[in-house]
Amino acid sequence: MSHISDFGFQISDLGSGVSFLLPCNRQSEIGNPKSKGFTLLEVMIAVAILAMVLISLLGLKNRSMQDVMRAERITTATLLAKRLMTDPVMTKQQVGEEEGVFPEEIFKDYQWKKTVSPTPITVIKEVRVAVLWKEGERFDMVELVSYE
Repeated sequence: MSHISDFGFQISDLGSGVSFLLPCNRQSEIGNPKSKGFTLLEVMIAVAILAMVLISLLGLKNRSMQDVMRAERITTATLLAKRLMTDPVMTKQQVGEEEGVFPEEIFKDYQWKKTVSPTPITVIKEVRVAVLWKEGERFDMVELVSYE
């Protein structure tokens, strides 16, 4: 059975009948050969593992930022394509293809291509609007299809 003083505390009575736990003045265990501690090898292994984990997390963060930027571009392209499809001037087009760029400076990286083609039902036309942008060395695209 251990005593409280074994854990670095002693019971002190101040004479009023109330006891307090006060820290003992024990000798430091730094130079004690019986004290347990980490070896240099264990610390070096822990630091190496921590470094590998941090490098992995940094790589994940960079990849996550790239994915967010790509998702933002896809969302912008989709909204631009929807705007072209609902534009009254653009919806009254005849069968054929058109290409262009968006007039706003903020969308200067985006191009559009609209294709209107006939369907087996003569009163219905297939309208395809594709919005393209350059993603690195290649072009990426969002395409919407509507039947009017």
